[in-house]
Amino acid sequence: MKPNRNLLVITAVIVLAVMIAIALYLTRQNQSGNVVGREVQSVESVAGQAAPAPDGSITAADVIIPPEMLKRIGLKSEPAGMSSFNEQLRTAGMVQPSAYRETRINPLVGGRVTEVKAQLGDYVKEGQIIARIFSSELAEAQMQYLTVFANLDFHIKQDRRYESLANLGAISKQEQEEVHAKLLEHHAEHAALREKMKLYGLTDGEINALKDASDVRSEVPVHSPASGVITARNINPGQVVNLMDSMFSVTDLSVVWVIAQIYEKDFPVMRIGAKVTITSTSLPGRTFHGTISYIDPKIAPETRTAQARIEVANPGQALRIGTFADVLLNTSQQQQGLTIPKSAIQSIGTDQMVFVPAGEGRFQLRKVITGEESGDRVRVLSGVSAGEQVVTEGSFFLRAEMARRSSGQ
Repeated sequence: MKPNRNLLVITAVIVLAVMIAIALYLTRQNQSGNVVGREVQSVESVAGQAAPAPDGSITAADVIIPPEMLKRIGLKSEPAGMSSFNEQLRTAGMVQPSAYRETRINPLVGGRVTEVKAQLGDYVKEGQIIARIFSSELAEAQMQYLTVFANLDFHIKQDRRYESLANLGAISKQEQEEVHAKLLEHHAEHAALREKMKLYGLTDGEINALKDASDVRSEVPVHSPASGVITARNINPGQVVNLMDSMFSVTDLSVVWVIAQIYEKDFPVMRIGAKVTITSTSLPGRTFHGTISYIDPKIAPETRTAQARIEVANPGQALRIGTFADVLLNTSQQQQGLTIPKSAIQSIGTDQMVFVPAGEGRFQLRKVITGEESGDRVRVLSGVSAGEQVVTEGSFFLRAEMARRSSGQ
C-alpha cells in the first residue's frame, strides 16, 4: 500500500513551521536582553564589583536620571570642605571583670557537696544560699556546743548560789571569786563555739534553736558573700571539697575594666584620669564612658605599648567579658580635615558610600573611609576630594534606582 502523498506534505509543513517559530523566539529573547536565568544584582553587589578610580576611591556603574525626574525628586548636594575638629586618639582593648569586684568563694569547712543551687551566669544576692556541704566537723561542733551550753547553765546557777552564800558569810570571798572565774571561762568557750558555727554558715536563730542532739544538723549552707553574677563554678554534687578549693566566683559587673594598649607617644594625653569613650562592634550605636585609672609602668619592647586599665560603667551588663572594644579620646588640639555632611553617607554592606554628581544627570557611587565626627559633619579620609559635591538629600532614591536597574527591571 502506497503512503498518502498529501499526508506527507502536511507533516513536513508543520515541522518546518515549528522550527521557524523556535528560531524567532530565541532571536527576540537575545535582542530584548531578557534576564531569565541570569543572577539579579543588588546594590551591594554592584558596589563590590566597582573599579578603583584614579584618586583611590571605588567607582560603581553610574546612575543616570532623566532631567524631568531630577526636578521631581529634588536632589540636593553639598561640597566636601575643610573643617576644624578636635584631634582624636584611638586604640583597642578588651573587656574584663573588675578584679576589685570579683569574690572567690571557698568552703568554710571540708566535706561532701550535697547540693548546688547556682549556675554560671546566674545573678545572686548577698547572703543567698548557693550550695550545701555535708560535714562531720559541723556535727561535732554542735555536739560540743551543747555540752558547753549545759556546763554554762550549771556554772551560772552555781555562781548565783555562791554569791548568796558569800553575802551570808557562809563561804569566803575567795571561794566565791574562784567559782565566778570558772563561769567567765565557760562564757568565753561558749562564745567561741558560737562564732565557729557562724563561720560554718549557721545563723544566730539556728544556733539558739539547738537544745539537744535531735537538733544537730550536718549540712553547711554556703552563702554568697556579695551580690553579682556567677562567673565561675567549680563544684558538682557528690564532690569532696576542702578549705583550699575555690567553689564559685561572684562578680559585680555594674562596673568593668577595659584593658587597652597605649602607644608610647600618646602617654602625655592618655594619662591617668583621662576621660575616654568606649564603643564595640557587638553593640552598634551604643557608647560607654570610662576613666583611665592605671597605666602599667612597664612598656612592652616588641610593641612599644603599655597596658592601661579603664574603669567603665556597665548599665544592664551590656558589655560582656571578653568583648573587643574601641577606645577613643578627644584631645584639646584642633586640626583641619576634609569633611562632608553625615546625611550624605549610605551604609551598603560593611562599606560607607556616597553619590557624587558627575554632570548631565549622572551620579557616581563612591566608597569613602570616614574618621571623627563633629556636629552634623564627618571627616573623610579617602574617597572624595575637596570641593567635590556629594548628594545629601535624595541619595536613598539613587540607591533604589541603582538596585532596580541592576536587576534588569
